[in-house]
Amino acid sequence: MPVSRFSRDSQPTATREGDMVDWPPAFEPLIRERSRLLSADSPLEPDQSLTELGVDSLEVVELIVNLETEFDIEIPPELLQPEVFATPGTIWNAVRSLM
Repeated sequence: MPVSRFSRDSQPTATREGDMVDWPPAFEPLIRERSRLLSADSPLEPDQSLTELGVDSLEVVELIVNLETEFDIEIPPELLQPEVFATPGTIWNAVRSLM
């Protein structure tokens, strides 16, 4: 199993060796709250598209606000791109880069 590089107080809940994706427990609920098509017992995969998860554009805006609050970051305009908010993995990579 790959070793997490996450340095905050909590342990990651997801790690993908090839993707270098790791996120803290606070991240996944923010995605799940907006994922109308992801059942509670299904794993959240880093490479699932937000469209597949049932997340619409208004929910992405809400997600951005919640991410900024939860992780005490400000997402700059240049990161507000569809490819950045395409999957949980790409979102977490952007958030992590701002911490």
